This record gives sequence, C-alpha cells and structure tokens, in this order.
Amino acid sequence: MIDAKVSGLVEPAAGGPVGSRRGLRGRPNFFSDTCFHAAVQEMGAIGLRVRLQPHPGSEPYGVLSGRTGSRFFLIPARPRAVSAGSLALVQPVRFAPRAAKGLATAAARLGLTGFLLPRKVHISGSRAFLRKTDCGAGHSAFLTGTPGPHRKLSVQLMDGAGRIKGYAKVSLAPAVHLLLAHEADMLRLLGAINLSSALIPRVLLNEMRTDVAVLATDTVRTTDARCLVDLHPLHLDVLEELATRTASEWARSGESLLVDWASQIQRIASHLSLPWRQRFDRALKVLAAEPQLIASRGLAHGDFTPVNSFRQGGRLCVFDWEYAGDGYPADYDLICFLDAVARLHGARPVALANILERRLQGLGRSLAEANRRLIAFFCVYALRGASRQPLLAGQVVDWSSADHEARILDSLLDRACAS
Repeated sequence: MIDAKVSGLVEPAAGGPVGSRRGLRGRPNFFSDTCFHAAVQEMGAIGLRVRLQPHPGSEPYGVLSGRTGSRFFLIPARPRAVSAGSLALVQPVRFAPRAAKGLATAAARLGLTGFLLPRKVHISGSRAFLRKTDCGAGHSAFLTGTPGPHRKLSVQLMDGAGRIKGYAKVSLAPAVHLLLAHEADMLRLLGAINLSSALIPRVLLNEMRTDVAVLATDTVRTTDARCLVDLHPLHLDVLEELATRTASEWARSGESLLVDWASQIQRIASHLSLPWRQRFDRALKVLAAEPQLIASRGLAHGDFTPVNSFRQGGRLCVFDWEYAGDGYPADYDLICFLDAVARLHGARPVALANILERRLQGLGRSLAEANRRLIAFFCVYALRGASRQPLLAGQVVDWSSADHEARILDSLLDRACAS
C-alpha cells in the first residue's frame, strides 16, 4: 500500500492556498507540481513518509529545483558530509552550473544547507529500505525524475561520511516496471561478459511487486566524479568492445531492423500526423536502398549520453541500461553521444545535421554511411518519443522534441536524395 498521501503533503498554510505559492526566483513551488507528488507516492510505496512538518523519526530535507522546473532534488540537511555528498545527484554539464554546484557543495560542508535550501520537507522511514539494499548505506537523497511517461524516482544511497554506496530507481508505472526488469537483465548479462574497458553496476536489489518496482545497484562513483562532456577515446573503447563482445548474439542486418521499424510505425500510424507518416515512409525507402549501411554490430546501450557515464581511473563507468537492446542501427550510441554534446552548444536542427555528419566522417565513416546512420538514428529516436505517448482514440500524438527531429530528418533526407 502507498503510505504517502498527497493530501498529507500539501498542508494548509497561512496566506492563501499552497498551490498558488511560488518558489524561489519565480519558479512554481514544488507543492503544486504533479511530478513531485508522483515521486512522493513512490517514496511512500517503499515505506517512506513525506510531510511538510516535522513528525516522529523524520529528518529535514532541503528542496532544490532543477533548471527547467518539475524536477526536484531532496537533499538531507544533516550531517554536513551527507548534505555535501548528496549534491552528486546534480550532474551539470555546462561550466556555470558546474561552478555553482562546486560552491553549493563547499557551503554544504560548512553547514549552510539550511541557508542554501530554505524550502523543506521532512522524511521518515528510510532505514528499513536502506537495509534491504545491503550496501552499507545509512542515508539517502532523492531526485524526483525527469517529467514524462518514463519518469521515476532516483535515490542516492550514502554512508555517514557522505560516500556514495549505490543508487536505486523506484516506480509505480507498469511501463517503467518493464524497463527496470529489462535493465536488471542487461546488467547481469554485462556482468557475465566482464568488459575490460567499462565498469558496469552490479544489481543489489531487484524487487517487482504489483504496485511498485525497485532496482538498486552498487557504484564506484565518488562525490567528485565528473562526466566527460565531449567524445573521449574511453567512449570509443567501450563502444568497440561492447560491439565486438556481443556481435554473435546481438548483431542485426539492416533489412531486419527496417522490418521492425516499419511494424512499429504501422502500430501507431493512425495516431501520427500526415507529415510524420510521409516522413517515416520517405526515410524507410531511402534506408532500404542500401540497408547494409545501417546494419548493427551488436548490443547498444540506447541512451549513451555524457550524463550516463563517468571516468573512473582508466575506465568508463556506464550506467542506465534500461533501453539497451538490439533494435538500433549502426553507430546509434555514438550518434546519441555526439548529438547530446552538440545540443549542449545550442546547435539548431540544420546546423546540427551538418555537425554530426562531419563528426562521423572525421571518425572514418563515408558520407553515405554518416547520412544513412543519422537518418536511422533520428527515425528510431522519433519513434521512441511517439510510442511513449498515450495513444488515445482520434488524437494525434505529439512529443516534446518532435519539431526538432522533423527538421533534422527533412534536412538529412534532402541530402540523401541529392547525393
């Protein structure tokens, strides 16, 4: 049963309804945010109780808003080392936010968490959950998750010195239950392969009940670990070894990938706008002319971005394997990484297509390979975005990046036809 009730969290406050209050810097307050309340329900499902006011056994947590809102970090106010260690949950990739995080971490070590994070909730009941993970953690910090159909609660598990012992994901959504079960399977498979170029988390707890799914893993992450914000030889080493070691079971022909994608498009065709149906049809015809250019070499991570890996000594620690599989075209993970880096620099769609084509050519791909693999990448990416949306009778699906992907695909398809 879910113990945390939304009505228990949103307690009346003087000066008007809680939902009408605004947070720091004019951001909407977390009290009225639906993603925050969904995360509270997930915390309740694993035995935690979240309230605005202190209650028996509770500890105070500061609430930090993400840059875009609807994404909140719950940082324990004490002890100081744990407060500072909790900020490892915040993973900025731009210079200014990184500098701000460094200052916030230093302030937390000085005991200034209350000043930095005046908005608070009080949480109790975490000890029993931490014991189940069996990783030596006695404290936790929380991230409410990125809004969307696959949003989930993330928990950073720490000891009393603020050292990170592991991470957990918690969800009440059946679609996410499947992803977490899949990730657990992938982690076990990768553990058996024992990649020499990568460090892969080990499953600590994989609990699937009717109402809630929990996946906890260990980590080698330290509080000062940073993700690499541009392509590094370590990334290439991991992708090469992953493809080589999994080729015998996971490599796919271009023809078989195109059959799968055509089937996926057919399933949602009645919910796609006419321009998107035409765009997918055009892309599949272009790719079908030379399917060998997109044949995959092996297992793909599926979300290989700067924030899903970090350097640990001479190896790369790679996590978040919930989208891993064989349904991806050649160079999908490489393009995923390059695309994320280019977007960090604010590249617009047509310019982004140019940048990615040039970078792939610089890595030894021919112009035709670069173009077709980019077309395949953005088709798969768009299909994933569309398929995540509720398919309601008579309604056309839309997703946050649809316009961006449409313009990139149109540019790439025009080039393919002109060459």
